[in-house]
Amino acid sequence: MLQNAHLFDGYADRGTVSIGINADTIAVISEAELAGDSIVDAAGKFVLPGLVNAHVHVSRPEQLREGYARGILYLLNMHTGMEAREAEWKRNSRDAAGSSVLYGAGHAATVPGGHPTPFSPDMETISDSVPQTTWIDHRITAGADYIKIIHTERGWMGDPPGPSLSYPQIGEIIDAAYARGYKAVVHATSIEEMMEIAPYRPDGFVHMPDFRDNYPVPETYYATLRESGAFVVTTGGIALKPLEGAPPFVAEWVTENLLDADQRAEIIRGYYENGIPLVAGTDAQEGQMDFGDDYFLELELYRMAGLPNETILRAATGNAAEAFGLPVGEVMEGGPATFLVLAGNPLDDLGHLRAVEQIWKNGSRE
Repeated sequence: MLQNAHLFDGYADRGTVSIGINADTIAVISEAELAGDSIVDAAGKFVLPGLVNAHVHVSRPEQLREGYARGILYLLNMHTGMEAREAEWKRNSRDAAGSSVLYGAGHAATVPGGHPTPFSPDMETISDSVPQTTWIDHRITAGADYIKIIHTERGWMGDPPGPSLSYPQIGEIIDAAYARGYKAVVHATSIEEMMEIAPYRPDGFVHMPDFRDNYPVPETYYATLRESGAFVVTTGGIALKPLEGAPPFVAEWVTENLLDADQRAEIIRGYYENGIPLVAGTDAQEGQMDFGDDYFLELELYRMAGLPNETILRAATGNAAEAFGLPVGEVMEGGPATFLVLAGNPLDDLGHLRAVEQIWKNGSRE
C-alpha cells in the first residue's frame, strides 16, 4: 500500500491519495488513509501510470527492455512478420521482470507486394484467395489485440509506390473488424489518404502526415478527422533527431520532402485545438528510432506545440487505453498494480518524467 502519493491516474490529477494493492491488482484508491500490513510512505512523490509507446515494431526480445527503466511499461506492436513469435513475447512480457508489456496486431493488412511485404516476405496478405474476412479471422486466431491496416500512395526516396489496398477494401476491413469486436487502425502518411479513409471511421491513424507538400494543412483535414472520431498516434519525434549520420543524399531528400519539427508541432497544435485525441508513439522509422530515449522526442514535439502538461501526460498514458481498449496507461481501481513513482511532479515540469524512482509491475516493486 502507498500512502500520501500524489496521483495522476492517466486522465486527471487526483491529488494526494492512498493506493491499496491486493496481489497484482489495485484494490482501492482513497483520499483517506488506509490500514494495511505493508505501507510505503510516498509523501513528496508522484505516482503516474506506466508510459505507453503506441507504435513500435519489436523485432528482438531485448527491445522489450529498451525503455522499461525510463518508465515505458507498455509497447503496442504495429506489425510483425512472425505472429507466433509475437504471441510468445506477449505472453512472456506480462509477468517478466524488467520487461515492458507487449500488445500487437500480428500481420498488418496489405496486398501481395505491398508495404511491408519486402521486410516480411512470409506474411499473409489479402488477395483473391484470402479475402478480408478470412484474413481478419486468421489474425484473431493468431491472437491479435487489434487490426492494423496499411495504405500507401507514395514511395520512399522518390521510388514509385507499391500496390496497396483500395479505399473500399479498407472500409470493408474496418467494418469486419468492428463486427468481431476489434479496434481497427490505419497506416497512412499523407493528408489525401487520411481524408479519404476517415469517412470509413477507423478508430485511429497510427501516423501523422509526413510530407512537406501537404503543408500548410487545410482546415478541412482537421474537420474531417474530428467528424470521424479518429485518434492519431503522431510518430513525429524523428524530426528532432539529427541527420549527421545519414548519407548525404538521404539527408537532402528528407530535408526537401519531409516535414520538419516546427511544422509537425504546428500540426499537433491543430489536432489539440480541434479536439482530436493524441497518442504518443515512436514507430521504428527504418531502425532510426529506439523505443526508450527517443520516445521523449515525441513528448518534446507536444511541448513545442504548446500543449498543457496534463494533455501531454494523457497522450502518454490514458489516451492509449481509451484508443485501443487495452489495460494500459491507467492507475484505476480493479486495474493492474503497474505504475511509476517519480521524484517530482510532471504536471509542473515534464522533466520529472526522467526521474523514475520506482517501477511497480503487477503489484511488485522492481
